[in-house]
Amino acid sequence: MNAPIRKCIEIAGAALCCLITSCGNDSVVPSKAAASLPANEGREVWSAEIVISAAASTKELLESVASDFSGGLKTTVRVNPGPSSSLANQIIEGAPADLFLCASREWAEKVKEADVAERSVELLTNTLVMIVPKGNPAGIKRPIDLLSSQVKRIALAGENVPAGKYADQVLAKLQLLESLAADNKIARAQDVRGALSFVERGEAEAGIVYSTDVNVAPNVEVVHEFDSALHDEIVYVLVLLKRGAKNPEAISFFEYLQSDGADELYAKAGFRRVGQGKE
Repeated sequence: MNAPIRKCIEIAGAALCCLITSCGNDSVVPSKAAASLPANEGREVWSAEIVISAAASTKELLESVASDFSGGLKTTVRVNPGPSSSLANQIIEGAPADLFLCASREWAEKVKEADVAERSVELLTNTLVMIVPKGNPAGIKRPIDLLSSQVKRIALAGENVPAGKYADQVLAKLQLLESLAADNKIARAQDVRGALSFVERGEAEAGIVYSTDVNVAPNVEVVHEFDSALHDEIVYVLVLLKRGAKNPEAISFFEYLQSDGADELYAKAGFRRVGQGKE
């Protein structure tokens, strides 16, 4: 074989080797969490989607925090809002979720008892308020006014839902619950956002919701804020589920939800971190 032909073969062989080598290295890094993993570790369980099942009252908040967290990353955070009680039961029955943010300690404990939780933290708190449609057509100013003949319906979340339980505790301590129930004035919604909607549409003269819910309902107004001594402490518990513990992105989001950056978004939405007093 003459020298020019041999030289051509050598060049072609070298090029082929480079091509094979470059194809063997995965250069796509879906996110910062994936980039930090050792080669091939966790690839079978890693997902670019994080699913967080969350109390209905936190829907807009979590969408905002999720957007801030995933900005610039190829990670999708899917928020699944609903009543804490229903979401907990779904998770216990095997519904796919990486994180769970519920509006009471009770439902976080039930998830732990079912052995589907990895770890948890008490994250946020809120305030219970009485709302009326814009303009307050029934002239309600105090809880006692709910007994007025002008009030036909008061909207509350379901009896098993945290917001509904807190509302029942308040009305019971104010010695109003039995009378309102006897007069068939209580209208139950699936969750606190359902109760909010009843009032916003004018289907109830009053309702009891969280103070943060009012931020997404321009057609209602707050007429009374309940003393926190009238109900159990409102605590939103964040749970990292065992499914999420296998997903590096879910672990990162669990940690981000406890960060200073997230605190700014909580304050903007009217939530407070557990242990922080009102300003």
